[in-house]
Amino acid sequence: MKFPFSSRLKSVIVTLTATTACGLGHAQSFEQAVAAARSADAQYTAALAAVANRRVQASQAGAAFYPSAAVNYNQADVSASGRSTRSVSVTQPLLSFDRYLTLKQADPLAALAEVELAQADNDMALRVFTAMADIVRNREQIRALTVQIEGLEEQLRRSRRMRELGQGTVTEVSDFEVRVAVAQANRVSLRNALQAAERNFTLQTGLRADVPTLQVQVPVWPESEDLDALVSYVRERAPAARSAQLNVELARIASRRVVAQYLPQVSAQVARVQTSGFEPNNSSRVAVTLSAPLGVSPYYENQRAAADLVRAQENLRYAQDSTATEATRLYTALRSSRDEVRIRRQAVETARLAVDANVKSYQGGVKTNIDVISSYQALADAEVALVNTELQLTESRLRLQLLQQGVPTAL
Repeated sequence: MKFPFSSRLKSVIVTLTATTACGLGHAQSFEQAVAAARSADAQYTAALAAVANRRVQASQAGAAFYPSAAVNYNQADVSASGRSTRSVSVTQPLLSFDRYLTLKQADPLAALAEVELAQADNDMALRVFTAMADIVRNREQIRALTVQIEGLEEQLRRSRRMRELGQGTVTEVSDFEVRVAVAQANRVSLRNALQAAERNFTLQTGLRADVPTLQVQVPVWPESEDLDALVSYVRERAPAARSAQLNVELARIASRRVVAQYLPQVSAQVARVQTSGFEPNNSSRVAVTLSAPLGVSPYYENQRAAADLVRAQENLRYAQDSTATEATRLYTALRSSRDEVRIRRQAVETARLAVDANVKSYQGGVKTNIDVISSYQALADAEVALVNTELQLTESRLRLQLLQQGVPTAL
């Protein structure tokens, strides 16, 4: 089964005009924030440096059979101005099992660099999403609390008037005063949390969040309806699984190199030697080099390489099982969260109707002030729960997409 996704999150920036987004003073969308984070996020920049290093390793391994040159100068007796010897030589490896295995490491290292880049993109996207979600969560909680406070303050003013007219009680006034004070204190705490979330967002992206209009919605991508096919796909193609597969391949090659470095090697050499007082001497030869150290070092190197291979194989098994479990969890979470969002929206509407009904009933003497207070609290709780569920749904959708390696090229 094929999944219509690109290999890295970077492809989204092609269609999102990253230059324009980074030039903005504020950010309102997830795409703009991701584009800006590519140049502002320190963790992402560090990951890019690690990817560049991995690519250099791949290039170095690919040059295993390249010729090498050496320049030497020697003077026998410096104080007596003795004869000096200068030589230039070029050596071309011809046959070397060790160099062959080194060359074999080039492709896995290059592939590993691309996988690490994809993982860096994914991690950066999740950090940006978390920073934006914190802003939205605190903003909506403050909004819900503000509505609650305004309603409670209105009822507090009414209870005070009723008390002045001799139709209310001190208890009712006190109850409303306490509830208003608690809600106001909670709002102050949430405002502090919102400011911290804004600072974190700025550190991630280098932009200021336009808090009133900021949206954390991510693009809606095609989803697989076949869980078995999804699990099979991510076990082989998820960035963590691919990285583990390539590390196993590199560990196998490294274990073979332990023996290969002690096998004979054949190389051709051309040299020009100039000794003071003599004519230059040109020579060429084919040399066979054999390194066979005596000692326990090869034995322990072989044991260590075997242990590294076992570790890489177990890491692969763990990565595949983890990605399969995570894909299953996200697949289930997406479907349950959709139902939960629908139910919670209905709960919010019901809570709003309950507030109106309780306020009117309280004013008519049917309900008590506690009923009014409880209905305002229930409405605030329902609205906050709805926001959290919507964010959970969005996060599950994003994580499942990233698990399948990136976002679509067309948005």
